[in-house]
Amino acid sequence: MNHRKHQERHPRWRLLLTPVLLASLCLSLFGPILTEVGLTGWKTAYAGESFPSVLGDYAGELREPRPRKDGIRHVDTTRMVRKLKELGVNTYVYLVWHASTDWDDLRKEFLPAARKAGIDVWVYLVPPSEARSKQSEPFGTDYIAWFRAIGKLSQSHPNLKGVVMDDFNHNLSFFSPEYVSAMRKAGREMNPRLKFFPQIYYSAIRPELLQKYRSLMDGVVMTFRDGKFRNTQRTRELKKQIRHTSDMLKKEGLPFILMIHASKLSATPSNPSVRYVQTSMRVGLDHLRKGDIQGLITYVLQKEWFPERKDRTAYSGFGYGCLFVPPGHTPSPGDQGEIQQQIRTDGSDQYSLDLHHLSVHPRNLKKGQYVKQVLIDDKVVWEKDVRSRRPETWEKEHLNLAPYLKGKTVAVLTLRLQRKKEGTPVWFFTGFDQLEPKGFEVTNPGFEEDAGWSYRSNHPGIIGETLVFDPKRRLRVYLTAMEMFALYHLWEDIKGSGSDPLRKDAEQLFQSVVENRNEQSGHRLDRLIRRLESDSTLDPKQRNRILQQAKKLDHLLVIHP
Repeated sequence: MNHRKHQERHPRWRLLLTPVLLASLCLSLFGPILTEVGLTGWKTAYAGESFPSVLGDYAGELREPRPRKDGIRHVDTTRMVRKLKELGVNTYVYLVWHASTDWDDLRKEFLPAARKAGIDVWVYLVPPSEARSKQSEPFGTDYIAWFRAIGKLSQSHPNLKGVVMDDFNHNLSFFSPEYVSAMRKAGREMNPRLKFFPQIYYSAIRPELLQKYRSLMDGVVMTFRDGKFRNTQRTRELKKQIRHTSDMLKKEGLPFILMIHASKLSATPSNPSVRYVQTSMRVGLDHLRKGDIQGLITYVLQKEWFPERKDRTAYSGFGYGCLFVPPGHTPSPGDQGEIQQQIRTDGSDQYSLDLHHLSVHPRNLKKGQYVKQVLIDDKVVWEKDVRSRRPETWEKEHLNLAPYLKGKTVAVLTLRLQRKKEGTPVWFFTGFDQLEPKGFEVTNPGFEEDAGWSYRSNHPGIIGETLVFDPKRRLRVYLTAMEMFALYHLWEDIKGSGSDPLRKDAEQLFQSVVENRNEQSGHRLDRLIRRLESDSTLDPKQRNRILQQAKKLDHLLVIHP
């Protein structure tokens, strides 16, 4: 995000663009503001009761730096609650799975601290499909026992609101209506208000499933991953999926919680980019404002900031050109994805190209299914099977291009991934990097920026993108989430208690941020702050609270990474 003109209004904040000072800002500046601001919910009626807006986070728990006497690094409740308050969430979805002590940490430490901080908690359980090698302790896959224990625990901890079940639609043979009914009964015998939200992917949210389980659920959590071509690179289907799912769930009177990936989805090339998280949260919070969804939760928002070195896949530098085939609905023979640009020769007739290429795939990818190619003006000049060598190893090729470029002044250079024949559906990705041309020039030959190359595909199951490793991704995503939650809280507080001019200013600010109008956002926030400073309609304490929230957002917009 470019806030150059906005930064000129606050030159003192330019220094905050270093990672250390950004982290210091999060820890020292926003903590007191969040404590003062508090967390409120704009309530919506569902099934005869109010449902507050959920601004939440899932998993990504911090662990204590050293093991306790039992040899286990327990959940670091103190740091976790501080981070959640800093982010501005009102709900945390607590995963019981990573350590055998997670349940006791929740009961004895986390729930009381979260309640004191004004944070609601939901327990997140893994289904049988995720419990083959490791189960949640202490009840494993006895979900009737889990619901009974969670319901009993919620009697003494009213901020424990309910249960979310992961991958519900992938485990329907286990979660029959009869079994889900028994689960719910066990929990509600302990606490009649205990909620159950299954986590269901978009492709499975259909009228027949909703009708079958409608009386057994209190809402739905949908994790966005672009439908049947699962990835965390494209967001173009998000609005459509929200509207479609919202229409179905509203007919059933069910709240709809959207979950956005802030960390890596399995079987994908890398963690989602800052731009992906920002775009997804903007779209989600805009639909929350409109009432299409009733909450937004970040999926594994990292709260410790260091480079994610596994994402540094490039041969050299930080970036490479990637062509990715997601798991599931794979391409057919003849389908292909391409990375290309126009090149101009120097007339020397001495033309060659050195390039590096990579393939990452599971063992069940068979030889002959896919090939990598280099083309000059649609003429294949080099081809190699994707599984020609062991995966995750860069190879170098030297190509003589004289026969294909001689006599030409311009040509099109294409790097292609093509499906050759049918085979077992499998995910994988291939990369190209560090091109060294002779006799012609290539723009951005090392893929170090998003320029020079164009990506195209004749099948949605081949996704092309320049992937550039971002060593500050964790911190930048964290600040992005904080900014978006701060925006929503500001809008919500003013909508609930402000005057008509304040409400109008808040609406316009929200819209400009959602539409990524950076300079306009800065001006509108300035106007809103000035109006708040001179406002006499609000209670002084309330005005000060909203004003602090506005100034917090102002700081975040200025330093936005």
